[in-house]
Amino acid sequence: MEDNYLIGNQKMKNIKDAFENAMVLSAKESSRRERFELPIYHDDIPTFMELPLARKPEELTGVDAAIVGIPFEGLTITSPLTSAPPTCGRPPKNSVYWRMGADSPDCLGNIRRYSVFYSVNHNRGYFPEIDRNMIMLDHIKAVDYGDVPYTPDDIEGNIDRAEARVADVVNAGAMPICFGGDHTIPIPILRALLKPRTQKTGLIVFDSHSDLSYEPINWASSEWWQTLELGKIDPANFVVIGIRGARNSIFEKNVASKLGHRVITIDEVKDRGIKDVMDEAMTLANDGTDGYYFSLDIDVMDPSQVISQKAPEFWGLTMDELFHSLRRISRGKLIGCDINEYTPDYDVNGMGAQFCARVGVEALGGLAYRKMNNLE
Repeated sequence: MEDNYLIGNQKMKNIKDAFENAMVLSAKESSRRERFELPIYHDDIPTFMELPLARKPEELTGVDAAIVGIPFEGLTITSPLTSAPPTCGRPPKNSVYWRMGADSPDCLGNIRRYSVFYSVNHNRGYFPEIDRNMIMLDHIKAVDYGDVPYTPDDIEGNIDRAEARVADVVNAGAMPICFGGDHTIPIPILRALLKPRTQKTGLIVFDSHSDLSYEPINWASSEWWQTLELGKIDPANFVVIGIRGARNSIFEKNVASKLGHRVITIDEVKDRGIKDVMDEAMTLANDGTDGYYFSLDIDVMDPSQVISQKAPEFWGLTMDELFHSLRRISRGKLIGCDINEYTPDYDVNGMGAQFCARVGVEALGGLAYRKMNNLE
């Protein structure tokens, strides 16, 4: 006697066949896939997404993207209260105005640990929301290239070492995806990226602060004039999104006005909508360039979304606004990116670390999407 299924016996058979066929197909895919032995970066810290670990430049051959950790801060100060303190030492741990800790050993360790949520050992990097049919490692080869050696109070030395590490990635023809550290880190990354380039490059920055200081000693707030000084980025191709709060200076407003680069405040984002804002940003960054760089200071996010920030400022971007933007940015002519200002002392349940890891995953997913669809 046949079972009397409400949806019909044949439809029920089709459902069972779908599961059994998927098991057979998945077994075939598992048998042909390269299984990594849970790579460990050091101690109990895994590699990012449990990707293979590259320790030497020659191990970058044939790689499409490399994770690089740059765990240092370029701005250290003494007073927890003044808005323009001298640059000479770390503030107390309970500092109100200046939060430190983006150079903490826990910073990149936490991000790598929480990146295991997205381990390539699960399904070779299958993320259905990026593309229902895309398996990341079928289209790209990615590695973790470790961290730049860090020496406290040797800012220029740290920057030189970071530039050399990123240059290894660039010389191998791979895209660097870098984690900080504070917002000093675009300086060495862009030096390495831009020096060999023969055409203009666009720049998209998500930040609540302009970072247009003209003081070389304030490395973490003068990264953009030092980048423009390289002569490879036209201010017309430079877009900053998410500016807000009283910590932005009148000097920076005047510089931005004279430069003529596009500054989009958080009010404008909320009024126009993120899709319209990103349409403009992508047009400007691509105009006459052969690619663009993306820098994410996580304080662009509303603290209710990501609390582990060095300089939190309310009424920021939402997760929906950010990931809509990342999907656009990562699928375009992205040449490299950084995620910075994660501060583990202020994290809650590792959510800030997992957020940073997910941004890196989006960058890798966008690259795989471009490769799969021959958009390079």
